[in-house]
Amino acid sequence: MTPTEIALSHYTLPFNLKPFQVEVVDDLGPLDGEGHYLDPGTGKTACSTVVALFRKIYYGERCVVIMPPILLKQWESWLKTIKPSLSVVKYAGTPAERKAMSLDADFVLVGIQIFKKEYMRFENHFRDLKYVTIVDEATMISNIGTDNHEKLMDFTLGKARLMLTGTPLNNPEDAYGLLKFVAPGVYRNKTAFMRIHSFSQDFFGKTVEWGNLELLAENMSLNSKRVLLADVYEQMPKVSYIPLHYDLDPKHLKLYRKLAEEELLRLPDGGKIDATQATKLMHALGQIVMNWGHFAGDPKLESETVTLVKEKLDELGDGKLLIFAHYRMSVALLASALAKYGVVTVNSEVTAKQKQINLERFVNDPKCRVMVAQVKSAGYGLDSLQNVCNHAMYVEPCTSPRDFTQSVARLVRMGQDKPVQVYMAIASGTLQPRSFNNLLEKDEIVNQVIRNVADLRDMIFGS
Repeated sequence: MTPTEIALSHYTLPFNLKPFQVEVVDDLGPLDGEGHYLDPGTGKTACSTVVALFRKIYYGERCVVIMPPILLKQWESWLKTIKPSLSVVKYAGTPAERKAMSLDADFVLVGIQIFKKEYMRFENHFRDLKYVTIVDEATMISNIGTDNHEKLMDFTLGKARLMLTGTPLNNPEDAYGLLKFVAPGVYRNKTAFMRIHSFSQDFFGKTVEWGNLELLAENMSLNSKRVLLADVYEQMPKVSYIPLHYDLDPKHLKLYRKLAEEELLRLPDGGKIDATQATKLMHALGQIVMNWGHFAGDPKLESETVTLVKEKLDELGDGKLLIFAHYRMSVALLASALAKYGVVTVNSEVTAKQKQINLERFVNDPKCRVMVAQVKSAGYGLDSLQNVCNHAMYVEPCTSPRDFTQSVARLVRMGQDKPVQVYMAIASGTLQPRSFNNLLEKDEIVNQVIRNVADLRDMIFGS
């Protein structure tokens, strides 16, 4: 019997697996290191669960699922649909509530921060047990210098582990962190990896030219499956990417340039701007574009960005709009400026409980026409937006191909029955055009390493 047949001879899912999902389970299920690189919406949660059920039956393994906290409820709800019932522990709540919980279960679900905070409890409990670890949104372990990577590497050492992500890479360097889990030994160490693939670096030691990408692509395919939504759902609606170039008010642009000059003049005479100073300056200028009134000291002043959003909402009639902003200040501004549209927000300042309430309101309340979100907070995991919305707008640039793809996938997924339009607002005369071009350039590099549905540049410009 195949892994799928073994798992489904004991358990019943609420739906039948599709042929490509069966192939993923059967090919990867018996491996100890697996990369489930399935596009958002293609069922990586279902596939990894069936693998875990197979391993529970065949190897007697329990399962620990480590994820961003926002995904805990979705995982718990999903596992409850499987028959016969599984024992599931959602390890969350207050310290006292967690202390009272038992980790003896078929599935233990835990957010990455609490897992790290209470690492020794997990280590002591599972040390002598057979278990498989699922890491959902595995991009959080791609940086080998982080506590995420180190703790998960230690916890899964010598055990089976499944790395789940629909968007594996933000740049070629991310591949090394994933390969340590999925195909360890392909590279002796990070130095060897960089010697093979990093061809040149800039003033700050950051790689500006990558090489031997065919070899890296081949290595990324080891012990893994890459599934694109377009490969398996040919009837998915078309997605249109539309840059919206616009001009700031002349007074606004003058303030932008004035503040930029003032920041540059603060540098020591003849000194070079370092990476820290450059990042600080870019963030300062990035916030001025949306938050004109704040930086001008006059809250009545409204950026053309906000005007652009209002025009788009008027254009949509009763339609809903998903807005992505980068800065907390910008999210707060839009929440105030768009109050009459029944706006809700999802960002780092909103609790997990309130995020769920806001999501349900956006989905179920016709008077709630706008959700304003930070990409990191809402771009991963949130489902059901596609049932009510097919328009998204980035009012501040997203420069990460991985984050951009994940956030667009909130609307481009199963259940969406309308063409999706994605607008990217780009303020002329600011850093935004350069940020937009950086996104396209990074996307082109990543596509040489791991297969994506298309180059973003091609999708936007049709070239």
